[in-house]
Order: sequence, then structure tokens, then C-alpha cells
Amino acid sequence: MYRTLKETGELFKVLSDPTRIKILLSLAEEEKCVHEIARETSSKLSNISHHLRRMKDKNLVDYRREGRHKYYRVKDEHIINILKQGVAHAEER
Repeated sequence: MYRTLKETGELFKVLSDPTRIKILLSLAEEEKCVHEIARETSSKLSNISHHLRRMKDKNLVDYRREGRHKYYRVKDEHIINILKQGVAHAEER
């Protein structure tokens, strides 16, 4: 049980960053390469890459290679549901 609670806490730590939330909401629509995500979020490529690496390490996103490009996607529907519920809760205030 402790391991589950610890991993849940780690999940919420990763989700506590507004840029990561923007990235995940963007990826909830469709898979995208780093350049597309950077353009949509008005962020630097290096910043987006850092966030994606952190989210990949925590099993929130995955990617596929196409030539030299990596196309990222949200790993599973649970993450999208958590984000949508969080946004809905914040909008109710």
C-alpha cells in the first residue's frame, strides 16, 4: 500500500507544473513532435524536451520514432481523465 501511495504522490508532483499540464492536454488531442508542442505552448524546445523526459520517466507519455523525429502521446486514458477532472474542478471556482 505504501508503494502505491508514494507513486500516487509522485504522479501529482509531475502534474503540478502548468507547462506539463499544457503539454499533456495538447497530447490528449493527438500525438505530436517536440516542435509542435513547443509552438503550441510558446516554450523553448529544450524546455519541452526536459518536461517530456520527466513525464516519460514517470510513465505518463510514450513516443514513436519516425525518421529523426519522435512523436509523443499520452500513455493511457487515466492521465487524460485526471487532467480533465482537475481542469473542471478549477473552473468551478
